Amino acid sequence: MAIDVRYGLLHMGDLFMDLVHKTADSATICSKRLFLAYDITSLTCKKDQVSRKIGERVTVLVNGGTTDLTTDTTLAGYIARLNEIEAAIAAHEQEKNNLVNPFNVPKTACDRTNNGSEKGENNE
Repeated sequence: MAIDVRYGLLHMGDLFMDLVHKTADSATICSKRLFLAYDITSLTCKKDQVSRKIGERVTVLVNGGTTDLTTDTTLAGYIARLNEIEAAIAAHEQEKNNLVNPFNVPKTACDRTNNGSEKGENNE
């Protein structure tokens, strides 16, 4: 059965709404990917700041004559915070990788040819 003009006119609204939904879905996915990328960048900056604080704290402890760094609660807090940030970065990256990029999705072949006849059907 070929798609005719009448069918197209009767279902024009449905076809239009399907296209609007597809466009809105891809825009939502793209914006979510963008926000995740921003969060990853922000968390990476925080990770660098905490890493610097760890280095500064170790320098203060070593210059103060402390040889056992495991007893310092401030340093332990910084390390725990660094682990939390790294876990958050990994979770954000995993979520970002799980999202389907709408621009990289392979397009499937259409079931119908340009003239509206079904594939494999002889039009002679």
